[in-house]
Parts: sequence; C-alpha cells; structure tokens
Amino acid sequence: MMERAGTGVHRSGGVNHGRSDRLGIIGFGAIGRRLASFFATTEDGPRTLALLVRDHQRDAASALVPEAQVCTDLQHFLDVAPTVAVECASATAFGACGPHVLEAGCDLIPLSLGAFVDRATERRLLDAAARGPGRLEIAAGALGSIGFLAAAREHELDRVTITIGYPIERWRAMGADRFIDLDQVRLPTPFLESDARNVATLFPGHLNVVTGASLAGLGLDRTHVALVADPTVSQAWFQVEASSASGPVRMQIGGRDAAVDADPIDYTTFSVIRLLKRRCASLAI
Repeated sequence: MMERAGTGVHRSGGVNHGRSDRLGIIGFGAIGRRLASFFATTEDGPRTLALLVRDHQRDAASALVPEAQVCTDLQHFLDVAPTVAVECASATAFGACGPHVLEAGCDLIPLSLGAFVDRATERRLLDAAARGPGRLEIAAGALGSIGFLAAAREHELDRVTITIGYPIERWRAMGADRFIDLDQVRLPTPFLESDARNVATLFPGHLNVVTGASLAGLGLDRTHVALVADPTVSQAWFQVEASSASGPVRMQIGGRDAAVDADPIDYTTFSVIRLLKRRCASLAI
C-alpha cells in the first residue's frame, strides 16, 4: 500500500511525525471497544475522531473516548469527516453503510466480510470502491497474514485450500450438527468441503477468515474450504495451503487456549491496529 505523502507516526521508539489520519469506528462490540481504547491511549496511529454506536451505547462510548464524537446515525458520523473507518458491527451494517462511507471519501477497513458472500452485495461494495474516492482495505483478521496470497496472485496462483478446525461445542453453537453427529466425534474429523462462498453462506457471520483469504487470493468461488470438528482443541485453528508459480506455501495458525465461550482476543484486532499504524508510519512494515 502506498503511504500518504507527508504522513508518519513512528514505530515504537521512533520520532513522532504527527497523526494525519482521523479514525472512525463503526460498531461498539468487543473489537470496536478495543480499537477505541487503544488509539485513545497511544500516539502510534490515528486519532479517534468518531464512533458510530447504538443509542444505548452512547454513554459507554463517551466515557471510553471523551474527545471523540459519539454518533448514532451514519450522516452525523460522516459529517465529522474521518479519513479512515473500521467497520466492526455486522455484515448487514457493512453492506448498508459501506458505499456511503466510500462515496464520502473515507477509506474503509471492514471486518464483517460475510457481506461479500451475497453476490449482489459484493458487486455493490466493489463497484463503490472502484468509484471511490474512498477505498476498501482488507485486514488479515484471525489469520494474521494474507499478504502471501496477494503476492502469489501476481505469479500464477492456481490453488488455495483453507482448512478450519473448531472445538465441538463451537461447531454445535454454529449449527454444524446439520452435517455431522458431533456427539460421536472422538478425533479430528473433516465433515464438509466446498467452495468458500458456499461454506460462508452455510455458516453466516462465523467464517470471516475464509472470506478474507478468498479476497486476497482466488476469490470466493475458486477457494476450496474444508471444515474439521476437533475435540482435541479449545480454540480455533486455521491452515492455508496455496500453490503458485513461485512454489507452494503452507501456513497454520492456532488460537490460544481458552474456554469455548470466552473472548479469544485473536489476531483480528491486532491486524487492524497494524494497518492503521502503518498508514501513518515513517517506516511501514
């Protein structure tokens, strides 16, 4: 990504060159609160300018970031004029507000990537990004990195397979017992293989890693996905295998040990923090 001329917030330990970006956050769930709190207490990255929240979240948002404008409607949020916004609300919210944010000239980092699964919504969002002047930037999310897929796409990328393993109780909560008798699983067991668009449609709101990796690589219709019920783990694990003219790549990411119903605090938040700090950094890595 090209850095904006004249910008630069340092990496840790460097010289602060100023905070050129103005950050807006859409959504005030766990990730929205983490981002708001982080950028309210650091000089490394954009200044939080606006929060778009639900009515009942106004007081909590104001208490967390007193200097930010707390908005409950999109137009107020856009009037505050953030230069970059992070969407961490829902696929419905992203699909509805995304084109307006981009048209207003605000760059958008969406996390609810399930919006791309619907072909009409995908087309509307991509067309809005093509018109600009704002642009979409996709974070790696829980995978931590999708840069290698985007690089391989430049040199004859021809195969991408994503394997996702979740503990039994997490699959049960997602309704996977439609496909497998989870009570009988004693060893890691594959139970569904299909293209990324179909898999993400069957488990809406849960498999953003699939969509993010697909957008970086071959797209939702050409990315192969395998789902695994794994009774030996307490958090998700992801494996990405790809082949291009530059050679094969294999990457595996495991979640930290935590209860199934706990907030895992995975790479999603930190991948967004990296993107936002990178936009302003004097040394962009």
